Amino acid sequence: MDVKNAAYFFSAYRKLLRSYTDFQLNALEGYELSPNEIVVLSSIETTPTASEIALQSDVSKALVSRSVKLLKEKNYITATVSEEDKREQQLALTDDGREVAALIDEANRRYFATAFANFEQTEKAALKALLDMMMSNLNVDFRV
Repeated sequence: MDVKNAAYFFSAYRKLLRSYTDFQLNALEGYELSPNEIVVLSSIETTPTASEIALQSDVSKALVSRSVKLLKEKNYITATVSEEDKREQQLALTDDGREVAALIDEANRRYFATAFANFEQTEKAALKALLDMMMSNLNVDFRV
């Protein structure tokens, strides 16, 4: 593959990521959330610690910790010291946080329904396989 085609793929990736982030921010207009705060809120139900969220979302622990602090101040989450590891905090959504997390989930559903509207199941599977292969080729650790 020549450099021009490779540049197209990475440019398309950046544009898709920007489109996704902008869609989320627009759906949550008025909540004054950063993209990283959205990541934390949407991750807590399945990934309840800051270090796990940082690892899964490929964001620095410092940035996740900052987002946790801001989300606590906004009363969207609570944090308690972990019984297993006193250095770690267990995160949980408050009632207000659950409401915002539901809005994030709905925005994600709408975004991906639009993005994949004309895809057949086989095309989605092929795209996933190609992305998995690319990450494997680059030794990118990816967990969902």
